[in-house]
Amino acid sequence: MATEIAAATVADDAVVCDHYLRLWEGYGVPPEHILADARERILAFIVQGRAELELAAFVCRAGTAVVGSACCQVRRSPYPEVIVTEHRKVGYVWSLYVDPAHRRQGLARRMTDACLAHLRAIGCRTVLLHSSQAGLPLYRAMGFEPTSELRLTL
Repeated sequence: MATEIAAATVADDAVVCDHYLRLWEGYGVPPEHILADARERILAFIVQGRAELELAAFVCRAGTAVVGSACCQVRRSPYPEVIVTEHRKVGYVWSLYVDPAHRRQGLARRMTDACLAHLRAIGCRTVLLHSSQAGLPLYRAMGFEPTSELRLTL
């Protein structure tokens, strides 16, 4: 079946939210570790992101079914920014999800490309993402490079 990547609308927010929660499930996070109000938090985050961080979401449709989604936005810095925005506007790709029955068909690449086009259009010079192990080969093939970010579990 033919698929189409399209900009998500507010009407798609519920399915984007569902896909985000399925990512955590796929990472093995137990349901009891997910907040009871997770859906409301995600939907509020999307609304705020559109208003403040130039958030865009994309969906992949196969017929009338949404079989994938991805979000991107300007990354909010965890520290004070001192560089002029046009020299340091950083984009972030998050919540890239493809339904298991539709994986290995290039849909993740197409949605990532849509995110990158949006981030490029709004002036981002760098794009970050955090990948699952399964996604690493795709992102490396697309030109993403490992960084010096480190993590310590306490």
